[in-house]
Amino acid sequence: MKSALPLDAIERTTLNELAYDRLKRAILAGRIEQGMTMTLRQLAAELGTSMMPVREAVTRLSAEQALQVIPNRGIRIPALSAAEEDDLWRLRINLEGEATAQAARHASAAERAQITTLCTALNEALVAGELHDLLECNSAYQFAIYQAAHSPLSLHIIEMLRMRGVPLCTAALRRMLAEKPPYFEKTAAYHEAIAAAITTGDARTARRIKREDLKELRALVKAEGART
Repeated sequence: MKSALPLDAIERTTLNELAYDRLKRAILAGRIEQGMTMTLRQLAAELGTSMMPVREAVTRLSAEQALQVIPNRGIRIPALSAAEEDDLWRLRINLEGEATAQAARHASAAERAQITTLCTALNEALVAGELHDLLECNSAYQFAIYQAAHSPLSLHIIEMLRMRGVPLCTAALRRMLAEKPPYFEKTAAYHEAIAAAITTGDARTARRIKREDLKELRALVKAEGART
């Protein structure tokens, strides 16, 4: 039977830190999405560990506002008001756009090669149409870019923002794979153009295209929200 939450199982010798890392990665990839309600027991079973490290991980992620614990009802991604969503997207567009520009300025040759490789894998996952592969490839590609900006503070802030924002996108991406709207082709082109701009050191183009991609993703997410 296919798992409802395709998380990587944890080895028995793992410490609390690994449970936290696995859950955070799942949130950042969008595998735990808005509207999904979970329990500690369910998460422990998915990760193949006891409830104690999972409880600790959930407590930490709750303190970071990435998860919300509702007594007697479970664990979920915190809901955002319309004003909070607007603010979140504004910050993401500005900060992720700037980090992409910084990656074009500061990425090493090895980092540029990695970004190009991950871009190819991401667009192959897009064509293949398997949602969880797409989510994982997208997260790897995006964070390779932000790490190449060589700004630990910027990376930390982006990580916090994406833990709040990426779970909002999963339903829209699922529909995109099924219906293939114009953004389906455009986002693949955006990925390639960003990777090319980083490779050539064109910070202005990298920033502009990243901002355009996020603005169109926001419109896709907003349209999905209007349907539900």
